[in-house]
Amino acid sequence: MKARQVVRPFCVALVPAVLAACYTYTPLPTLAPTPQASVALTLSDQGRVGAGPTMGAGVARVEGALIGSTDSDFTLRVAAITDLRGRQTRWSGETVTLQRAWVGNAYERRFSRSRTYVLVGALAAGFVSFAVTRHWFGGGPLTDNPGGGGGSQQ
Repeated sequence: MKARQVVRPFCVALVPAVLAACYTYTPLPTLAPTPQASVALTLSDQGRVGAGPTMGAGVARVEGALIGSTDSDFTLRVAAITDLRGRQTRWSGETVTLQRAWVGNAYERRFSRSRTYVLVGALAAGFVSFAVTRHWFGGGPLTDNPGGGGGSQQ
């Protein structure tokens, strides 16, 4: 098996984990969040029923970019929805309006420096460990016998 065949799937699986680790969801700080903010809205039971005809039954969480908000609703470009069983379905940016009464909790996605530092440190330590065990930085194993051999007729 070629190294490229092993590395590519590993990198494809690692990229979403790395990107997710660099962000955290915090409660919305204001009633009027800034447009284009990345948000996650957790729906209440009433919200699941109200959003059912538009988004499907059993929607627990809606993630996307906020287009606008009023005192009675949120309008967002939906990136993904998560159902009650935890299955996530990607959307392609369809615009949906959800009443505030339907939203149990509202979160804003924010960049997390601390998580990013921990992740970068862990990745760097893993790379250095891997590289040292492969002697990529020079210096091979120390040996008492310089080798050469040659048999009994020297």
